[in-house]
Amino acid sequence: MGDDDLTFFQTIPWCASLINDPSYVTIPTISRVSKEDTEDALFGDILRTDKTIAACLSLYKKPAVSTAPIGEVTTLLSLEYGLNGYRHVCHGGIVATILDEVMGILLAVNKDREAEIARDTGRSVETMAEVTAELTVKYLKPVTTPQTVRVKAWLSRTEGRKFWVEGTIEDKSGTVLARGEALFVQIRKSVL
Repeated sequence: MGDDDLTFFQTIPWCASLINDPSYVTIPTISRVSKEDTEDALFGDILRTDKTIAACLSLYKKPAVSTAPIGEVTTLLSLEYGLNGYRHVCHGGIVATILDEVMGILLAVNKDREAEIARDTGRSVETMAEVTAELTVKYLKPVTTPQTVRVKAWLSRTEGRKFWVEGTIEDKSGTVLARGEALFVQIRKSVL
């Protein structure tokens, strides 16, 4: 998490109230970090500019029990004109990309949590990756730019190595602009 991003969102009252809510934990958005092997290059490099997604901050609501999975992730994004398909309207493909990315953040945070619990109990965890197998997006209202949005993702069902995730993109008043449903499948990292 960049201090600049935290500072930016703290200046927006509705974002600051979420960030300062003691029931939420601010976490690094790992896909915003450039990596030598080009993993996450889309979010970490291409969409990390003053003209595209100028700021990004992720949070989750603390589970009641420390070993419980994280039920929902929220990511705040500052969307700029470089994402436009039409004048002042974010491109539909970018809307889908944003939903897919935040859904992936939810799975990654839970995978990290599971690995930490396993390490603490002396168990080993196989290195797996979750990939999108299917994504459906419903575009309800234009996602205008520039604006700051809240993207939420939550797990709706799990079955073995399959994860069904839902998510929304909301404006500052909580109006849902787009809704997504996805199926992610867990595969061995060596396959990638």
